[in-house]
Amino acid sequence: MPAMLGMAVAMADPIIVYSAPHSLFSGKLRSYLRKTGQAFVERLPSHPDFGARIAPKIGRVVIPVVETPGGDILQDTTEIIDWFEARDGKIGAVPTTPLMRVLSHILEMWGDEGLLRPAMYYRWKFDAINQPFLTLAFGRMILPQGAPAECASIAPAVMGRMQAYLPALGISDATAAAIEADWRAVLAALDAHFLRHPHVLGGRPSIADFGLMGPAYAHLGRDPVPLALMKAEGERVCRWIERMNVADADMPEFDSYPRDFFADDALPDTLSAILKLVAAQYLPELRALTAFIANHLARHPEITEGAPVIAPGAGRSLGSFQVQAGETAFSMSARHYQIWMLQRVQDAFDAAPVADQPRIRDALAAVGLADLLTLRLPRRIERRHYTEVWGAERAIAATPTNA
Repeated sequence: MPAMLGMAVAMADPIIVYSAPHSLFSGKLRSYLRKTGQAFVERLPSHPDFGARIAPKIGRVVIPVVETPGGDILQDTTEIIDWFEARDGKIGAVPTTPLMRVLSHILEMWGDEGLLRPAMYYRWKFDAINQPFLTLAFGRMILPQGAPAECASIAPAVMGRMQAYLPALGISDATAAAIEADWRAVLAALDAHFLRHPHVLGGRPSIADFGLMGPAYAHLGRDPVPLALMKAEGERVCRWIERMNVADADMPEFDSYPRDFFADDALPDTLSAILKLVAAQYLPELRALTAFIANHLARHPEITEGAPVIAPGAGRSLGSFQVQAGETAFSMSARHYQIWMLQRVQDAFDAAPVADQPRIRDALAAVGLADLLTLRLPRRIERRHYTEVWGAERAIAATPTNA
């Protein structure tokens, strides 16, 4: 019998998680592990085993990373969750009904990738208030019992590398007002939703919740400036974060609420409002990114299946592209990992019964997200050995355009 969310899964030995309290994706994974009753031990990346064994295995320094009792090393929160869902007989973080399944993948992608911009903006553009807190957080990731002076001497190098990434995300003084307006709109929509529902997709947590937890907790619900904003304008979002950070259900406000996902034919207005914001704020980036990478593939017919998307020594992205979101235009780096996440949305749709697919299309069209099903590249992007590689060529209905 599959284990249910919130019920402990028996394990002879705990897994080891290398993570950090202020790490965005660590927040996603930690919530999943707690809600699914996994036995785990959390270690900082300053632990000697991380530098000696883990980072060399992966090929770079990145968190979170899981080491299983059997010695397997897992990296990437989405793949880690897949591993647990498969191992434990589908714990239930991914809905089984066709529309909810597709929506869960959309919202996980949005949390992981679409909310990186406000998360990084609110962390790094308010130094006067955030910096003392962040200096201690980053310093104590390296030196866990470090005194303030010690943290001040070792944290700036790490923090500087993080701040240097802001232009790649389209974060600048020119985009600041739009980023703030967009996040406050999202915060208001989430607050309205969590007033009436305990989780994103109903009465139990899903990958939609876990994807959202990364930015909403580790950055936007923990750093001083965005936390103050959340307390002022998103009290129910704060309450949802509390709920997502504990192992039990923690739903006293919803004592008679069904402990299941929404039915496919019962999309609440508050969820529709969130999805419309995803369409307005994030879909333009995905359209432009897909067009950019399609053009890259057209310019490089020599690309072969299995080749790394980013060749060794070629930097972190395929280049930069322009995004027009509403009245705001900006340049950002092509984060190809988003395409891998988008493919998971499309795979969920393609796997749905043919009879259900028109209803899924109609539901996405109603909130402005129908394009997510057709933004496809002539090559898939796959993940192998902790990195992204080009997949096989495939036929697609139409070449994506930056419309």
